[in-house]
Amino acid sequence: MSDTNATTVDLERLGGEEGIARWVQRFYEKVEREPVLAPMFEDLERARTRQFDYFVEIFGGPRRYTEQYGRPFLRFKHRRFRIGQAERDAWMRLVIEALREVGTEEAVVQAVEQRLAAIADAMINTHPERQDAYYFQR
Repeated sequence: MSDTNATTVDLERLGGEEGIARWVQRFYEKVEREPVLAPMFEDLERARTRQFDYFVEIFGGPRRYTEQYGRPFLRFKHRRFRIGQAERDAWMRLVIEALREVGTEEAVVQAVEQRLAAIADAMINTHPERQDAYYFQR
């Protein structure tokens, strides 16, 4: 059964590529000041470009991310970072705050949050209760 009230999120609803560029720019302004996330971003400009290309692609735009970087196996591509619940939650908080701050309508924000939450959940690779953090020791 489908929810007929569900908001469809696509590039147009996010303001096109210009809207996503504003969203990603605002997000990375926040990342610079976030102590949980900032250490994970060595090159903010490179990360900003990749994030922009990824968001454009997953919301229905050109497939630049895949063409330039390959398939988005995000968990594999982020494997060198410890990503636990705190990192996941900080990323989600900032990405949603940034989306609201660029003036996105609330129904679209909620739909994006739902879509990105599953991706963010899948990125968690550190589970202290299972003591798997040893993988990341240098």
